[in-house]
Amino acid sequence: PLWLVKPDLAFLLVIMTHIWKNLPFWTIILLAGRMAIPKDHYEAANVDGATRVQVFRYITFPGLKNLYITSTLLSTIWSVGDFNTVYLLTGGGPTDSTHVFSTLGIRYAFNIGDIRTGVATVITSLPLVVPIVFVLIRRLRRGE
Repeated sequence: PLWLVKPDLAFLLVIMTHIWKNLPFWTIILLAGRMAIPKDHYEAANVDGATRVQVFRYITFPGLKNLYITSTLLSTIWSVGDFNTVYLLTGGGPTDSTHVFSTLGIRYAFNIGDIRTGVATVITSLPLVVPIVFVLIRRLRRGE
């Protein structure tokens, strides 16, 4: 299709597909978090005359802050290693504009035959992923 041939559109399509794929996860997590906020807080804000923006800013957002952070960290980790979406949708093309670390590593290792460069490409994601994993583990342990 034409929208997979143009690099800008193909890149946008990969981003939109990733958002579409993770939207149910985000929706369920944030809905469960929203339902965990006590209704008394909203009733008190209503009695005090708070606007909807103030209710969101002072009650809803602080109540969901940890879920926002945890969901964003998980989504970032999954995005870095998302081989299937990119490979099946565009194969890294056109003109190698939609590659992520995993698809670029596979391209170097198996298509070009340069295994060392392929492994090095995949390993370059570690400085991004390892700190995110440590932050996520610390946040989850603090919640216990």
